[in-house]
Amino acid sequence: MTLRTRKVLFYGLVALFLVVGTGVVLYAQGWRLDLSTFKAEKVGAIYIRSYPDDAAIFIDGKSIQNKSGFLSPGTFISNLFPKSYTVTLKEQGYDAWSENALVAPSMVVQMKYAVLVPSNATSVAIIASPTVQSFFEAGGNIIATNASSSAILWRGKKIAAGAIISHSTDLKNFIYQDAAGSYILYDLTEATTTNLTPVLKSIGATTKMITSITIDPYDATRVIVQTPQNISAIDLSNSDDIIDIANATRGQRLQPPLAISQSLFAWTQFNIASDTSQVVIYDKFAGNITDNSLVITGAIKELKWIDGGTLGIVEANGELYRYNVGAEQLAKIADDVRDFYPTNDGTELATLEDNSVEIFSFTTTDYYRFNLPNVAAAQSLAWYKDDTHLFVSYPDHVSLLDLADLSLRNFITVSAVSQGSAPFYDVSQNALYVVDQGQKLIRFDFPS
Repeated sequence: MTLRTRKVLFYGLVALFLVVGTGVVLYAQGWRLDLSTFKAEKVGAIYIRSYPDDAAIFIDGKSIQNKSGFLSPGTFISNLFPKSYTVTLKEQGYDAWSENALVAPSMVVQMKYAVLVPSNATSVAIIASPTVQSFFEAGGNIIATNASSSAILWRGKKIAAGAIISHSTDLKNFIYQDAAGSYILYDLTEATTTNLTPVLKSIGATTKMITSITIDPYDATRVIVQTPQNISAIDLSNSDDIIDIANATRGQRLQPPLAISQSLFAWTQFNIASDTSQVVIYDKFAGNITDNSLVITGAIKELKWIDGGTLGIVEANGELYRYNVGAEQLAKIADDVRDFYPTNDGTELATLEDNSVEIFSFTTTDYYRFNLPNVAAAQSLAWYKDDTHLFVSYPDHVSLLDLADLSLRNFITVSAVSQGSAPFYDVSQNALYVVDQGQKLIRFDFPS
């Protein structure tokens, strides 16, 4: 081999190395040749995690292998040139899910909570009567009222007649009001009834005076009774054990609602002369008032615990405030609020307003505002288990809102509902219960 040949071979290999090496580096950096435009561009990717996890995936109509499995809960789709893609998920028994994904160079579009809505419901055969007016559910146990009568039904039997006022969290007992106006406690474990009227009269709480009577959601042995003049706690295991919690002074009245947490009560004392509401915090275990420093102009229409130490307050004018009880700090959150719904851990809060639904985070900068169709008619919200979706209840249907779906492309109606009935979502079962327009109780099981 001549010297010239060796030089040509050497420089050729060097050139090849530089070309191949540069190509490898550029490839590693995400550069690809777009054959449709013959231009080199950096690519991006889409990560999808669907519920159910085996849903069929389509990108711009092209089928993509679903790679969800034990080692990876989702599917990573790489080498996508920068542009907008239509991602569609399909699975038998569910409504199709579709969303636009705007892929940018070297970026990954994450769709981690793509929940498909079940298209079919399961009939809940729990009562002898074919129609349901209202119901209460906990862990699969259901109490229902008959649509054509005042019968209260449980496990296929009529157990009482009247209107259910309150029930324990575990649904082991409940309070109903019978046709005579008496408040009756029904113990489902023992199948016994207790007329609460005598003990209510002993504390001066007549039927006409009572503004609320509720079983403590954190202590099923205690009933809390509120009138404009006093708040009392009755021990169900010993009806003679009555705790006098609060009494209104002259010119004041105790306003519902009463907010109950695991360790605290909160209520407002409205001063008629000054048109002000004093917020009162009561320690259930210490048995004393721990804070009554907050005074707000006007009446209070909603009072609810956001977490164990933070209270949400809605004034009559719709202004929503967040009150840190320990620090005695009040912060305004929103206007025109009809009601609000905190997540279980209190880190997020959704507001149902006159013209929109807003979502606030107290741990991040996340914020959402949705101008939903016919939002003025919406009646309530409920958080889905992943805290990235909300059920929106209307008088005649319930829909699922995806917080990542800013265009409302997947604002899908889950079910039509009977007028006057309220859907209920059981997070432990991941199931939505509704009374349909035929007044049958049905259940939608969402994918885990």
